[in-house]
Amino acid sequence: MIMFKGVLYMKNALLFGLVIMLVLTACSANRQKLSPQANLNLKSANVYFQQKDNEASLQKALDLYEKVLTNNPEHVLALKRSADLHLYFATPIEPKKLEKDNRVEYVNMNYADEVIAHLKVTYQRYGEVARVMDTFPKLSEDEKFMRRDAIRKKESSWVRMYKIGQLLLEQKNYDKAEETFLYVHNLDQTRQEPMRALVALYQETEDAENSKLFLDKILAVSPDDPDMMRLMGAYYYNAKQYEQAIPYFQNVLTHDPLDTNNMLLLSSAYTELKNYQPAQDLLVRVLRFEPENLDVLLSARDLARALENVADEKTYMKRIVDLSPTTQNLEDYLFRMIALNDLNELMPYAEMWFEKDPQNKTAVSTCILIANRTGRTDLEKRYTDIYRRLP
Repeated sequence: MIMFKGVLYMKNALLFGLVIMLVLTACSANRQKLSPQANLNLKSANVYFQQKDNEASLQKALDLYEKVLTNNPEHVLALKRSADLHLYFATPIEPKKLEKDNRVEYVNMNYADEVIAHLKVTYQRYGEVARVMDTFPKLSEDEKFMRRDAIRKKESSWVRMYKIGQLLLEQKNYDKAEETFLYVHNLDQTRQEPMRALVALYQETEDAENSKLFLDKILAVSPDDPDMMRLMGAYYYNAKQYEQAIPYFQNVLTHDPLDTNNMLLLSSAYTELKNYQPAQDLLVRVLRFEPENLDVLLSARDLARALENVADEKTYMKRIVDLSPTTQNLEDYLFRMIALNDLNELMPYAEMWFEKDPQNKTAVSTCILIANRTGRTDLEKRYTDIYRRLP
């Protein structure tokens, strides 16, 4: 084993706890009889176990406890101490995320597989300690302490494996992260953390079907979780199953009425189904929060046109061109207003188009047309002269 500076105190503290457990677990050992050879192995293991700071001796102790467990797999003392030793060996090389001076560093990631292998054993064996002790009649106070310690460390082993999975995901080591999350999920399927982590992983890797698999599991337990409803709605939306997406987006809207991105997705789903009025109503809500959102204004204009709501269409077109007077927006606005025969206050926009593109004959012709229809003979003459000079 490799010794790391900075973990000596931690290891000493852990070993001190192990030695204390020698005393606390003595009565548990008396409940379970061993063969002469197994008993000799256990006693030898106990001797090596007490030699803290000597990893060679601790490894010998672990090997001897393993021999005891070969023919006595439910021996509580051998289970508990072998689990403690696996946890001890995992601690100094456990992967971690360090943040210092606005810099993130991942350490010991090369040991992730080795540490997880240790933690898998600790989780299983601490669980066996508690299970076997539950069959003992009337536990002593020391035995109760031992059982509580095993349960606590079992939980700690699970959490530590899960955290390694998180670090692997952050480093985009997707295969190892997925393997780790699936393992801890299968150990305890009542916990949602691994399922949520798997959803995040599958979102990053664009694995829609596996993402949905775990979204279904989470929503079966937490049906009102807005984050998961967003993702499930997005799944159906991306699959072009808009009718299935809408209820999820609507539920999100109920829980988070200020989420404009959700409103836009819901509006888009309605639009795809040609249900234009609720789609437009949602865009109106979004524009209350984002009145200068050009993309939303363009969509609102198109929906107003689809609904044959000319008044709203004009309003949105003018807001668009005032917000973004590009040549394309000016052209669209002018041609549409001419088609609607609404030429009031249109001349400034036609001249703006000409100023942006003075060699464009269509822009000049538009100026002439509007000037003619609005009785501006001076402007009509001016732009007619300009038109004649154009190549």
